[in-house]
Amino acid sequence: MRPVKVVVITSLDGGVGKTTLAAVLSVAKGYTLLVDMDWEKADLSQLFRAPRKPGWLAPYINGSMPYVHRINPMLYLIPGFEAFEAYQKFGVDVVEDFEQALLEWARVMPKLVQKLRLPVDTVVIDTTAALRTEVLAALQSSGVYTVFMSDRRLISRISDVKAEQYRRYMAYSSLVVVNMVEKEEVRVAKKIAPVVIKRVKIQEFSGESVADAVLSDRENRKAVDTILMRLKAV
Repeated sequence: MRPVKVVVITSLDGGVGKTTLAAVLSVAKGYTLLVDMDWEKADLSQLFRAPRKPGWLAPYINGSMPYVHRINPMLYLIPGFEAFEAYQKFGVDVVEDFEQALLEWARVMPKLVQKLRLPVDTVVIDTTAALRTEVLAALQSSGVYTVFMSDRRLISRISDVKAEQYRRYMAYSSLVVVNMVEKEEVRVAKKIAPVVIKRVKIQEFSGESVADAVLSDRENRKAVDTILMRLKAV
C-alpha cells in the first residue's frame, strides 16, 4: 500500500474557501479521504451529502469507529455533524479538546486508512478558521502538509496588526493559497502567494459541481495542478 499523506487546510479568516479547496483537491486528485473537522460549520459533510452518522468525534463519545461515507470509488469522507452540534451547544468550551483531537487524528490517519483498507493515499482535513498558532506549530513539527488559505484580503490594504497575524499563520504553512481573486488581481496576488485561484460562478452547491466550476477555468486548473504536484513531491 502506498504511503498516506496528510494535508490540513487552515485559514485566519472564515469564508475564504477552505472547504471549496478541500473539495476541489479531492475531486481533482482522487484516492483521497476527506475529514470534515470544521466544527463551526460542517459544510464539507453537507457539500458531499454525507448522512448524519457518527463521524470523527465518535471515538471520543463512545469509542466506536467513525462512519466513512463513500462518495465514489476513489473518494471518501468522514463527517463532522456531531462536532458541529457539540460546538453549537457548548461553544468555546469544547474548542481546546477539538484542537487536540485534530492533532491526534492527523497523527493516526495513515494507520486508520490501512486498518479500514481504504483505496486512498491522501487525507485532506478541513478545519475551522483561526486555529491557535500552538496547534499550527504542532502540525508543522509532526510533518503534516499545511495549506494556508486566504482571499483577496491578503493582497489589499490591511492594518499592521492584521498583517502580523497573516505573517504568523503563513510561517506555519507548507503552502499559501489566495482564493477568490478577480482576474485583474491575479498578477499582484502571485507576488505574494505561489498559488492563486480566481473567483468563479458556482451554480450548484455539491462537491463535484463546485470542483467542476473551479476546474473549468484553465488558470485555476493550473493552480490546482501546482498544489497536487507539490503534494506528490512531499
